[in-house]
Amino acid sequence: MQMNSLMTEVAANNGLARRGGRLRIAVVTPELHRTGGTERGTAEVVERLAREHQICLFAHRWDADAEGAETQGGSEARKRGRKAPATASANICFHRVPVVPWPGLLRFLSFYWMASRAVDAAARRHGGFDVIYSPGPNCRQVEVCTAWFCQARQDELLRSGKLRPGAGNVSDWLRLAHRRIYAATVTRLERTFYRSPRLRAVVSPAQVLKDDLVSCYGIEAARIVVAHAGVDAEAFGVAQREEMRAQARTALGLGEGEFWFLFAGTDWVRKGMLTVHAALREVPEARLLAVGPYDPASWKRHAERAGIAGRIRYLPPRRDILFYFAAADALVAPSVFEPFGLIPLEAMACGLPVIITPPMGVAEIATPEDAVILKHADDAAELTAAMRRVMEDPALRAKLARNAPARARMHPWDAIYRATEAEINAVASGEKKQNLVKPQVNTDKH
Repeated sequence: MQMNSLMTEVAANNGLARRGGRLRIAVVTPELHRTGGTERGTAEVVERLAREHQICLFAHRWDADAEGAETQGGSEARKRGRKAPATASANICFHRVPVVPWPGLLRFLSFYWMASRAVDAAARRHGGFDVIYSPGPNCRQVEVCTAWFCQARQDELLRSGKLRPGAGNVSDWLRLAHRRIYAATVTRLERTFYRSPRLRAVVSPAQVLKDDLVSCYGIEAARIVVAHAGVDAEAFGVAQREEMRAQARTALGLGEGEFWFLFAGTDWVRKGMLTVHAALREVPEARLLAVGPYDPASWKRHAERAGIAGRIRYLPPRRDILFYFAAADALVAPSVFEPFGLIPLEAMACGLPVIITPPMGVAEIATPEDAVILKHADDAAELTAAMRRVMEDPALRAKLARNAPARARMHPWDAIYRATEAEINAVASGEKKQNLVKPQVNTDKH
């Protein structure tokens, strides 16, 4: 590891001059694709980095988007009968990192360990990297990080026992136990990661996440750069949604005159599904499209007990989430904490009315003129009233549909990319040498 550190430092000192400003960047992320909000955010940043720099991608899964990729070990993959990733930017060299596929905690820890080894090995073979970058704590050598989550907040929520249906069988208990162990374990790893002297810079997509990182992990606030996440205006727009609407509603079998709210995300506890269930009981005319990748069995049982199961459709995630935006009449997102909230911003870009909450990063850039912003995240009565307003007030929906796209277009992906690239350049040139951790004050009396 000392040899790798030396090679990386040498590369960092010489990289800018050696390639005239073009860096060789190691990017470490478990998966690189566009299914899911955080995943799209990472893909947007990496895609832009690859336009201007040479990227060595260390990932277990890569869904390449364009043509011309060089695949490290492609012949070895073919020998093993494993399909090498499709195609992507010619500036991306792919290093596949093996993982233990299940359960989730072992998958996370095995990737962290194997990616750390892979980065060391690649640095020895190729003479080091100018910078090692990651969208989170994905290997021990990370120097620049774009943070997308604070696991300590998740651990706090799970320990509280709030906002989740009760476990109904052994499977539910095992799943809950795994989630709690996962959150507690990764919280400890994150604390070590963010306090590492190797980590020089952190970019946060929202002030709310920066505040969490400072309070939970002791990072010096001045060392975290806030640059809001963005939206791809070419992929998400009013015209695209309107063009797809009839097709999407027909494909999903949504009836004429039915009002369907959309709820989408991976973590239904944090995103407030229990609050949505409570509101649905009070708004019998409302229906819900529930999109998420996890097994919703416990949520289905809770909906049955609440008498709302017949008005909920459970759907799998799609890469083209625009399809669900087109089918829905409004989006409901009462998250109790959300590092940003990319899906609501993309929905706004399409002219879909959204209901959001203050603890979401997207609420920092939205206004009452282009979104319904609740005062409290877990207030079922307030959410009920907001859902009724959106359903029953066509003038409100028209105002939101008119104003929200312009608000969303004010926040392209270039902002967070440029902030990330600036931190990468600063680290590569040797400007960033200070530890992120707040200095400890010695209070001992002598």
